[in-house]
Amino acid sequence: MKKTLKITLGFLCGVSILISVFYASKENPRVYLSDRINVAYVNEDINHKNFENVINLLNKADFNIDDKVKRGLSYVKGLYVVSDSSFISDKKACVGIVDFGYIYPFITLKVETYFNKSNDFYVLKDEYSKKYLNGEKVYLKIEKGNFLIGKREKDIERILKNEKYFNQNLLKILDREKGKNLGMLILNLGKNPLGGFDELVLTGEVNKKEQVTLTANIGGKNDIIKSFNGIAQDGLSGERTIEKNKLYLRSTRDAELRSFLFFLNYFFRNSFIEGVSSSVYINNPKDDSKVSTLSSDKLIDVNIDEKQFISGYIDLKIKNEVIGSAELKGIAEENRLRISTILNEETALNLLKTAK
Repeated sequence: MKKTLKITLGFLCGVSILISVFYASKENPRVYLSDRINVAYVNEDINHKNFENVINLLNKADFNIDDKVKRGLSYVKGLYVVSDSSFISDKKACVGIVDFGYIYPFITLKVETYFNKSNDFYVLKDEYSKKYLNGEKVYLKIEKGNFLIGKREKDIERILKNEKYFNQNLLKILDREKGKNLGMLILNLGKNPLGGFDELVLTGEVNKKEQVTLTANIGGKNDIIKSFNGIAQDGLSGERTIEKNKLYLRSTRDAELRSFLFFLNYFFRNSFIEGVSSSVYINNPKDDSKVSTLSSDKLIDVNIDEKQFISGYIDLKIKNEVIGSAELKGIAEENRLRISTILNEETALNLLKTAK
């Protein structure tokens, strides 16, 4: 009996050691977000219950996310899409990194169901490539527990050759914005600030009511951001009636504000933000005589926060047809601005159906 117990304990210890060694090689995918990466999309919330809100919205827009796909997504701990291409490059090469967490050994066993082995890489089988990607080749490489996917082998190899470390600036952003079920798109300006801006992060979230909030976080230590601090004392916050399809902005320095609009247009050109930038009211007084002459359907009542520097309700148009409206709300914090675009369920669905 004692001999059997010793053998069993010895076997279990041996297995435990092997498992420990195996999992010790698992690398945190965040180490790929080095200063060499210029653009990154990160979603570390896919297997969280809040992601159900995204799936529900997509299904209402007839995207038909079935249970098989939902089950597959439940295994994904994190998704990272990284690019070291220049911001101004028309052709950006990117690589996807899928993190299955500590169940990755079991996922590895299934890889050859969908991929053929080719030297150090796997290549997506023709039947799946033709069915889902119009015959485009997709390469996969499993590296230290992470699954790297790209259209070219050399793109994956280049990302693997980059120095890997925890970028403290990006880690702060990831931790601050975690929980956003649409993930975040990060322009890595930390090493090379653009016009004094060292952070531009776009996040998205779908709540339980299928309301979509898209937020641009703009950070930096410059006069433009400082011009929005101190607006709490200007007497323009509180309950107001404003005109629809106008942007109401508050600033202590008009010149810096106009520079900020130029910055917005640079990143959001050909969008509705650029379209309404010519219809901006700067430090518009509460008692606006023009508002009283407009019909009620062109007006809306709002409650403007003390730190809110952008207010507006804008009609969204596609091919000159109004598909809904969006609320714009900008909050000024120290060294950072948060500009949110809020879409109700109906507008979000119309937008998705148009994009389908």
